[in-house]
Amino acid sequence: MKEITVNLGGIVPLSTVDWPGRAAIVLFLRGCPLRCPHCHNFALQSGDSSVNLHSVASKIASLVKGETIVAREPSQNSWQIDLDEAAERASNKPFVDALVLSGGEPLMQSEPAERLFRLARSLQLCTGLETSGCYPESLRRLLERDLVDKVFLDIKAALQDQSYEKATGFVGVAARVRESLMICMERGVPLEVRTTVFPEMPAASELVEITCMLSELKNMYPRSCLERLVLQQGLPREGEERFEPVSRARLQEIARSIGGWILVGVKAKPDNFFETR
Repeated sequence: MKEITVNLGGIVPLSTVDWPGRAAIVLFLRGCPLRCPHCHNFALQSGDSSVNLHSVASKIASLVKGETIVAREPSQNSWQIDLDEAAERASNKPFVDALVLSGGEPLMQSEPAERLFRLARSLQLCTGLETSGCYPESLRRLLERDLVDKVFLDIKAALQDQSYEKATGFVGVAARVRESLMICMERGVPLEVRTTVFPEMPAASELVEITCMLSELKNMYPRSCLERLVLQQGLPREGEERFEPVSRARLQEIARSIGGWILVGVKAKPDNFFETR
């Protein structure tokens, strides 16, 4: 039988930021086709740090219960248990209640992503997916199999080829992102759209365009469950030349100006959250 591996970029054992209202384990899967100029996770764009899926399963199960992983026998790999035992370990008094796959782009590893979400289901964890929308068919498959409870979709610019190529360094991705968005709206999965705002992009007119598009799709798909658009303050990444971020006040002003169509939130430093009503 083929061994399933995960090209794992890192694990956050407990996060309340990635999925507000949930205590989540966040797995960062390595690999991304995009080359966004300000990417904070650029170290995860490529490289190989593959580990056995069962190793990750054991780690997740132990984190759910807040346990320290201890080898049962000196000869055994301390992370190696089967999936049934992973579920058994976490059956009582779970420490966390959700698993979020992030990246990189987690759907570059579609089979490991599906296996991890199935594991989360067996552990009675809610499942969240942070994605750039580059792999609509993989996303559709996960939603059809009822493996994702919430999607956090990163829309980086107006869904036009020229704007998206500037924002991602990748040609032809806008149509894929649009398809992923429509799949989410059609399937009715809870959806949060996130757009990171930098001084030079996206332009204010693009934010209006994104908002209008979301409003139209929400009306087009009565089953849709779009929760909000979140404008995130874009900050310089490590090693990047410093720049003055768009201020929280300016982001709130933009949110108020476009918030008549849909709910719009702002995430900015200092750590707080503003939302139009």
